[in-house]
Amino acid sequence: MIYSSDNKNNVKLAAEKILNGEIIIYPTDTLYGLGVDATNCKAIDSLNKLKKRTQKYSIIISSIDDINKYAYISQKKKQKIKKIFPGPYTIILNKKKSDLSSLVDLNSETIGIRIPESDFILEVVKKCDKPIVTTSVNYHGQKSIQDIKEIEFFFRDIDIFKKEKITNSTGSTIIDMTKNSSEIIRYGDGDFVV
Repeated sequence: MIYSSDNKNNVKLAAEKILNGEIIIYPTDTLYGLGVDATNCKAIDSLNKLKKRTQKYSIIISSIDDINKYAYISQKKKQKIKKIFPGPYTIILNKKKSDLSSLVDLNSETIGIRIPESDFILEVVKKCDKPIVTTSVNYHGQKSIQDIKEIEFFFRDIDIFKKEKITNSTGSTIIDMTKNSSEIIRYGDGDFVV
């Protein structure tokens, strides 16, 4: 089914689907994302099967304060992050022990975190009261799909929450903040200066 992400009532519906262990497709400020409950191993396993690979995932949280639940962050880095979040960035931090599924980070010592500038998905995360896994809409080894008609065709069994505005995105800029100085490991949307 296709639902409008501009309809506020669909926030509740999307949150119910996530909490039910389902996969949804949703808009962000960059690409469309595939999302599941980041604490649900079974849901992430279903996502891995859909993507045809097992991979590390980043999570979407709804506020900067929530970073402390999942990663170590200094006040200095927090100030830097406040300048870019919400926005088209993924930050990599050293992870803390938390209730995230082990399938999110695959026993890595780091975690990728996003707070996109996208009211719909941030409201869904708030309503779920837990982070969601985020990954671009594609199959392993293929380019991210941005055209909603193509997404419908290839992912016809997944509920899609679509936005009216179409963006031409290169994905989020990924910034490694695990060391004292930040390092851009992938340039995407956004103009972060190290």
